[in-house]
Amino acid sequence: MAVGVPPAGEIPEEKISMTNDDHKTDHFIREVDEELRREQITTLWQRYGKYLIAACVLVVLATAGLRGWDWWREREAARIGDLYLAADQLVTEEDNSEAIKAFEAIATSEKGGYSAIAGLRAATLKITSGDKAGAIALYDKIAGDGRVDDILQDLARLRAAYLALDEDDMDGAASRVSKLAVTGNPWRHGAREVLGLVALDKGDNDAALSHFADIERDEEAPSDIRARATALLAVLQGAALPAKTPDAAQPDSAAGNQ
Repeated sequence: MAVGVPPAGEIPEEKISMTNDDHKTDHFIREVDEELRREQITTLWQRYGKYLIAACVLVVLATAGLRGWDWWREREAARIGDLYLAADQLVTEEDNSEAIKAFEAIATSEKGGYSAIAGLRAATLKITSGDKAGAIALYDKIAGDGRVDDILQDLARLRAAYLALDEDDMDGAASRVSKLAVTGNPWRHGAREVLGLVALDKGDNDAALSHFADIERDEEAPSDIRARATALLAVLQGAALPAKTPDAAQPDSAAGNQ
């Protein structure tokens, strides 16, 4: 005999009653849980709501401030770039005096890379115009500006040192580059050349030989600086050879007559 599901009328009333009670109990438990969660949320909001609002406001303000700063920085970069291009156009038009003023204005009023580059350009134009003292002053100003990148500071020191050599300020030239002539510094080759020339001027041939030899041994030395160092080494090493005396030459002559 097949076993089937009894008709609804044959299900015991006790089971129907228990099923309904289970549904009511589950519903009641859910309502209690929801009420507890609402009470917890309300309590937390009353206690910490103002802090949450403040935090949200701070996030909004910080985001707005960051975007505002980015916008301002981009606008300033574009403005300074336009000023630099305008100054560069004056150089193209061979109006060096006005170009110097324009580059100096950028170097004085702005900060960072543009300031240093503009200062270097102004110094170069001063050299072209014959104002070496003004150029040295500008280079020294860049070299002493802690906001400028180290590489540009050292470049300014080296250029000022070369100009000091032209002005016969040997001590000033040496003092500007004494810390640059070390392994790893990108301007060490020029610094060693300056120090070698200073030593040569003071008659310290041994020191000059050492500096020029350092340049010649350095595989990264620029070709023009290496060529000058090699030529000076040849002169110095030739000067260091003992001169032949007439007495020393006589045996050779005698041998030739035999």
